[in-house]
Amino acid sequence: MVAHFIVVLFTGFMVYTAWPGSSLFSWHPTLMTIAFCCLMMEAILIFSPESSLLGSATRKTKAKFHWIFQVSAITCALGGFSAIFANKWLNGYPHFTSWHGLTGISTIVYICIQALGGVLQFYPHLAFGIKLVDLKKYHATSGTIAFSLAVATLVLGMFSSWFTSVVTGTAWYACAVCPGLLGFIVTRQVMNSILPHKK
Repeated sequence: MVAHFIVVLFTGFMVYTAWPGSSLFSWHPTLMTIAFCCLMMEAILIFSPESSLLGSATRKTKAKFHWIFQVSAITCALGGFSAIFANKWLNGYPHFTSWHGLTGISTIVYICIQALGGVLQFYPHLAFGIKLVDLKKYHATSGTIAFSLAVATLVLGMFSSWFTSVVTGTAWYACAVCPGLLGFIVTRQVMNSILPHKK
């Protein structure tokens, strides 16, 4: 349950800090945090044997909610991307000139491709002969990479002039640690619960 506590605390703090609606830019950190640290994280935790909010549900039910959370996360991420793209375009700023911007666009592209991998699990006959059990393993592993990219993007965003001007000192370090902890939890979950164990 520690993971859920971090999700709520970090997402709440970021939304409060960004104050959505105060400017066009404010929707970028708001929607990206909700997308990755809240919706995507909860979508992954659904399959956790320790932290799932649907612990007694069937695998089919968990997969359904995973899909709903992930589609919502991608929608929010695309909204956050649109907000920063429009903000830069309207103000005449260049796009993708920082590591945050480059990892950000890479993450957006990757999660869209990752989503297609998830769709293949509903239609395994389209998976070029890959067995469903292997497809699930590849999807879980690739999802870990996608979430790691999101974590890297979030942390790099904390070095931006906007974030360093509104969050300083201990609060900044606490914010920088939170995505890393979530990334560790996801990686551990995939290693222990989804990928095969060595005997």
